[in-house]
Amino acid sequence: MGGSILLEVYLFINPLSPKCLSSEKNIINLVHHLSEDVSFQFIPLLNMQIVSDTMIQLSLNKNDLATRNRQFQLHYNIILDYKAALFQGKKKGREFLMALQDQIMNNTQPYSEELAVSVANQVGLDLDMFKEDRRSDLAKRAFHADQKLAAEMKVVHSPSAVIYNYEVSDYGLLLEDVSYEALLDVCEQQGITVHAPVHSVPADAGTGKSFPNLRSL
Repeated sequence: MGGSILLEVYLFINPLSPKCLSSEKNIINLVHHLSEDVSFQFIPLLNMQIVSDTMIQLSLNKNDLATRNRQFQLHYNIILDYKAALFQGKKKGREFLMALQDQIMNNTQPYSEELAVSVANQVGLDLDMFKEDRRSDLAKRAFHADQKLAAEMKVVHSPSAVIYNYEVSDYGLLLEDVSYEALLDVCEQQGITVHAPVHSVPADAGTGKSFPNLRSL
């Protein structure tokens, strides 16, 4: 590493989706094995489809408006917390997001302000700054900028990854299967060297197979 950024990856996520948390880990794992410099970021999505997906995941009644509104507000609050954490650095922001997701989805801790602050403390955020930023206009503007970016990239579902390889094309690739194998296949098709452990490489990697959910933007 150390050269100019070759690969840029935008991973659009639902912060309350176990599948998205898995995709976040896949991206981080891939980056650790790439021979090139990579820029990547996790971008939270919030739309009616995202809320519906979460309600289905939790076996909630999608037609209950009050429940839907509570779910929307829950997603929104978590996203603002994440944006506030990002103000203290991308790495810290990602650590906060994934630690909060782990508490909510794996440890079944209900989301609350106390939980958010506890996780912020756990990952070493400046707590005074975090508390000040988590419901700030700056965090809200960052949220709206994310939704605008998703619309521009035509992203509706999560997880979705938009991948740019500037040595190959100015156009991005939209990947809706964000498994490690799919990411690895894209990199190999783009001519990017991946120093991956043997057990991480699918048996048919490098066979030229295509993914139907991969397209140019």
